[in-house]
Amino acid sequence: MTNRQLPVIYNILILGLWLFGISQSSASGLPLFDAHVHYSEDVWQAIPAEDAIKRLKKHGIQRAIVSGTPTDGAIKLFEQNPKLVVPFLRPYRTSEDRRDWYTNPEILEYVRSQLAKFDYRGLGEFHLFGSQVDTPTMKGILELARKKNLILLSHSNHETVDALIAAAPNLIIIWAHGGFDVDVDVVTNKLKKYKNLHIELSFREGITENKKLTAEWNKVFTTYPTRFLIGTDTYTGQRWLQLPELIKSYQEWLKQLPRDIAEAIAYKNGERITAQ
Repeated sequence: MTNRQLPVIYNILILGLWLFGISQSSASGLPLFDAHVHYSEDVWQAIPAEDAIKRLKKHGIQRAIVSGTPTDGAIKLFEQNPKLVVPFLRPYRTSEDRRDWYTNPEILEYVRSQLAKFDYRGLGEFHLFGSQVDTPTMKGILELARKKNLILLSHSNHETVDALIAAAPNLIIIWAHGGFDVDVDVVTNKLKKYKNLHIELSFREGITENKKLTAEWNKVFTTYPTRFLIGTDTYTGQRWLQLPELIKSYQEWLKQLPRDIAEAIAYKNGERITAQ
């Protein structure tokens, strides 16, 4: 081997290592089903629909449950890419509706009219607590959901999850944020009790410690691998800008699970429940 050949071989080796690194990086990141995307008016004014879809795809999100305030946001993204977007109807015409939507008869008519116009797969994300499940408006909305077999994406405390399941026992219910910081035993007991309950993990505390999956969460993921969903909860423009960090944090702990369980949580569970 001559001295002239050495630089050429060296460059080939470097190129090979670089390509191998790209290949490994791509392989290590699982495709994702994001169960909690918002595309509301304040966001679409800053991030056009085409750009929003590009951002999701860039970070490995192949399918996503999308809602918006108003619901035009979900429709905008669906029309941009119907293969990627699973549209959900959020029962808020404006952010002000969040305060009393469950008692407002106008919201019941709004939900009824929107469901007649567009083929939504679910309702939510909505905020619901305590006795709010039992109002005439909420009962009417749940009746509409039952007739269309809609998935419910509920931001609630764990007592309200019980009440919501009692009111709609045959519907798939996604518990947004998995109770935020309730003890993992509470989550485990609910999964054991309710076969139609699924847990969405945005903002969920305690899953990792120093980027390492905790023993408690490792156990519940392993015991109930078909019941968890990842989510980014892009409720503000800033959250859209944080997509790289949010996705990276999921990929870091998904790699610590057996491959079949990681794939279930990353995308297979979401695909399955929205296909029903």
